[in-house]
Amino acid sequence: MKQRILLLLLAVFLVGTTTNAQIVTSKSKLVTKVKKKPFEKTIYLAGGGKLNTLMNSTFSFKPGYEAAFGYEQNFKRNKKFGSQFGFEAGITTIGYDFDQPKMGYNHSESAPVICFSPFTYSYRVGFGKNKKTWFEPYIGPRVGIGFLDDHSGYWDTGHVSYEPYFEGYENERGFDTKLQVGMNIGFRLWLAGRVSIDLSYQQGFNKVAEEEFDYHVYTYNAFTNSVSKNTKYVDEEGRTSSICLRIGIKLNK
Repeated sequence: MKQRILLLLLAVFLVGTTTNAQIVTSKSKLVTKVKKKPFEKTIYLAGGGKLNTLMNSTFSFKPGYEAAFGYEQNFKRNKKFGSQFGFEAGITTIGYDFDQPKMGYNHSESAPVICFSPFTYSYRVGFGKNKKTWFEPYIGPRVGIGFLDDHSGYWDTGHVSYEPYFEGYENERGFDTKLQVGMNIGFRLWLAGRVSIDLSYQQGFNKVAEEEFDYHVYTYNAFTNSVSKNTKYVDEEGRTSSICLRIGIKLNK
């Protein structure tokens, strides 16, 4: 009798241990499965046109272009919408137009630059029934590395009787630094979760270009039949400032 009772208790213990082990194993598999789920990410290519200038009222806009590869990742697991961080790398242009029509002087400058956005913070908001339309404002630092040189040379409007004319020597003109540091701020509108329209404003912090020259104004005096000479100096500099419109496509599913 005692042996039967002991055998029965042993059987109950074995069944309970096996069942408990199966439950723990199932829970462990469930936890492991959840942990292996990746963050929501977006890999994209974007390209488009831009208007470049320098932060100085003397300089005018000049058209340019930009193309970049980007990556975004959500802060939290299993979340399509919310705070995200990312980075970009690509090629862009900087440029400006410096026009002084009264003295017959014009200089138009444009140069390619390798651009990086090492860290960009964005916040994605979904719209529509299936949340396939995303609105995504973003902000982040921006660095540009170029192989740029300044230029110099002589210019002359020609000698015209009874009219003032100009001649001068450009001491320095164009881009005089190979490194640009600034900020990038804008927003993307993702359509059908695949195609984006991206509008951004890019502002540089350091001086990157300068127009510096001496020039002479010659004026003919009919009463004295002589020409007077007036020497002047111009030094204009600025930081990059651009407005960029791009179209992008999401590469991953």
